[in-house]
Amino acid sequence: MTVNNSTRLPSPSATVPERLAAPARSTMLRPTHSTRLPTPSVVDTPIAPSGTNIPTELGKLIVRDTELLRKLGWKKLVASRRKRGDFGDMRHMLHPAKNLLQHYKSNGVPVMFHGKPWNQEELNTAMKRGPHKSANEHVEFLCEDFADMIDKDQWLILPFEEVKDLPGLRLSPPGVIPQRNRRPRWVGDYTWSGVNQDTVPLAPMDAMQYGRALDRILREILVANPKYGPVKMIKTDLSDGFYRVNLRIEDIPKLALVFPSVDGMPPLVALPLCLPMGWKLSPPHFCAVTETIADITNARIKQDSKEQKLHKLDERANLIEVKQGTTTSLNIKRDPNLPSLDKPQAMTEIFVDDFVLLAQGNEATLRKLRSTLFEVIDEVFRANDELDNTGSRKEPISLKKLDQGDCSWSSLKLVLGWLIDTIQLTLALPEHRVMRLKEILDSIPPTQKRTSVKKWHKVLGELRSMSAALPGARGLFSQMQLALSTESKHRINLSKGVHAALDDFRYLHQDIANRPTRLQEIVPLDPVVVKYHDASGYAAGGVVIPTDTAVSRNEQNNPILWRATFPEDIRKRLVSTDNPKGDITNSDLELASGVISNEAAAQNFDIRERTVHSNTDNTPTLFWLRKGSTTTANAPAHLLRAQALHQRFHRYVHRIDFVRGEHNDISDIPSRKTDWSDEKLLTYFNLHYPQPLPWKIWTPPPELLSCMAMCLRRKPFPRESLLRQPPTSNGTGATGPSIAPQYPSTHFSKSSKTKSSGSVSMLMHTERVPYPISGAPYARNPLKMPYGRLAKRSSAWGPGTHA
Repeated sequence: MTVNNSTRLPSPSATVPERLAAPARSTMLRPTHSTRLPTPSVVDTPIAPSGTNIPTELGKLIVRDTELLRKLGWKKLVASRRKRGDFGDMRHMLHPAKNLLQHYKSNGVPVMFHGKPWNQEELNTAMKRGPHKSANEHVEFLCEDFADMIDKDQWLILPFEEVKDLPGLRLSPPGVIPQRNRRPRWVGDYTWSGVNQDTVPLAPMDAMQYGRALDRILREILVANPKYGPVKMIKTDLSDGFYRVNLRIEDIPKLALVFPSVDGMPPLVALPLCLPMGWKLSPPHFCAVTETIADITNARIKQDSKEQKLHKLDERANLIEVKQGTTTSLNIKRDPNLPSLDKPQAMTEIFVDDFVLLAQGNEATLRKLRSTLFEVIDEVFRANDELDNTGSRKEPISLKKLDQGDCSWSSLKLVLGWLIDTIQLTLALPEHRVMRLKEILDSIPPTQKRTSVKKWHKVLGELRSMSAALPGARGLFSQMQLALSTESKHRINLSKGVHAALDDFRYLHQDIANRPTRLQEIVPLDPVVVKYHDASGYAAGGVVIPTDTAVSRNEQNNPILWRATFPEDIRKRLVSTDNPKGDITNSDLELASGVISNEAAAQNFDIRERTVHSNTDNTPTLFWLRKGSTTTANAPAHLLRAQALHQRFHRYVHRIDFVRGEHNDISDIPSRKTDWSDEKLLTYFNLHYPQPLPWKIWTPPPELLSCMAMCLRRKPFPRESLLRQPPTSNGTGATGPSIAPQYPSTHFSKSSKTKSSGSVSMLMHTERVPYPISGAPYARNPLKMPYGRLAKRSSAWGPGTHA
């Protein structure tokens, strides 16, 4: 790095504004952690990266605000920056959260702590520590970004000496996160400083309802009625997101950050005027606003106002749509057994600040719906007008994303990081994520024995983020998670189990191109079979009962009865009062029975792209199967891997509920009455559990039982022993290639409309009444999962929140 030695530096006695305004070398950043608190005197040896200079504009802004702080004081300085704010006129808003949003507008978001204010020694220690290394590596970006945010009245940067006595001041280190094809993102590490832990949770936590947004979107696409045409989508982003919600003036110093040190200048502190990234309560406070926008939008969509005018940005979005065009091919057979709405689809979903609008209809209808969303956004976050400085304040609706086509209607769109096709009814990883998956797997060859904890956290995070589009993937993480249970803070060992899991991911990666993920593989609907299963210390057993929509692979839809005996060596290893040192638990056997019961369903009924419903009286089995993985190398890890691969191969959605032991007697009998003959067992079931058709016995094949035994012995098993091609469904054509089952065909013949007495409409209810079984009454319980329409969002958090 070259330095202009002829540049005149400010003297140590210069005033703060004079030092801040000094040019060239005096405005260079020091990208290292300080070991001592910098003083206002000039630092002689700047070590910033070559070419790194603090922009003159940022220096001017700091000088301006420092002078105003001395002249006006803290509160008046912030008030002068806030001007008109970002909230619109919400006096006529009809929503339970109205008072809360009015409070945000008038007073700002409060920041309250449990602990005592920091003393001067704690503040000095934080200044000495400085920002994280990642912030020092992106000093040019931080200077540019903060200058822009100060110009937008979102932040202030002031000398530490000028603000050190502000009530409640705390100092946290900032960091910077690189992003793909985008500018880096800076974030405040309020956890490292203890600010997050000390924060009193005065926020509407229930407003964060985005956790299942993708699930809700996919289900609404799947149940849309095809007679109204394909579902089309738009995605609308908000610009400046969190920065549109102000903090309470008195609480701003509590969320201050240490700005990277500037050579020849005093230590600097960045103070947020609005919700900062990294503070634990920024998301719920912000989601309270965006969830309100979505609620109001959906209410107006239901009203179907005929007088809706087109929004001023509609024409701009429509021009992009015409230029891009949309998918028009309808060369796909939709399963007639899918539930369908009785009207065109029209709904808005929200993921933090991303609005996703789904709709069916002609161009005029779609434009009206888009304008409704745009209008509500502008009512809550006011649009720019002639009084705004358009060079600094952005429109609430991101014009950049609008011009990229996000707000243009299409049946094929990248939504929340996933490529969704509403005509083919598929979900896919974008190409760059498929390539990234290969990069991750190639970066850890089978011969590698160790890796860093930091890298492994990143690998697990990325693989989990991709698992939604890879059915079966979530069951492969048990031993990968276990690898983090190490005494070392820096390195982990890559065991054979870890490499086996990575090899399974390679198998999934190779399968992606030939295997699009169909929505019916991941969206739970009305089950086609209901199963009960159990295990004793000697054997496992259960039943598979078809519903009226099931398609048999045999001659008729007979209910299935199955049982299997565990090998002697496994029985001897079972933990009991007589064998306390055993290493196999009854819960392990119960989990194995769950896998066998799914194979019984797959071999006897066509469950491809269908939901199967299991019932168990064992809570560990329940939660293992719901979560899909467990941090262990024991039998459950191997059994969950088997279940994951089985589910992907047979393309079904698996759901499991808890049933109390006294209500699970129908599966107790086959798992315990091992001395009964098949004829005696069938006679008993036909007498005590009569069904429309007589019971049939299915015997698990030796290959499957061998696979289960290997899992219980904690041994790896070959995939071929588990993935057995089922026989052709009754009435269908030839079975497809052996590598995987093909799409359903018989299912596309409309099934009987006659419903059993135990079924309910999945569009109107959230619970499944199981197929009636004599002697096994149904008991409602808190462990039951919903199987119908997922609750969109509830506005109940509104009135319960005190402003």
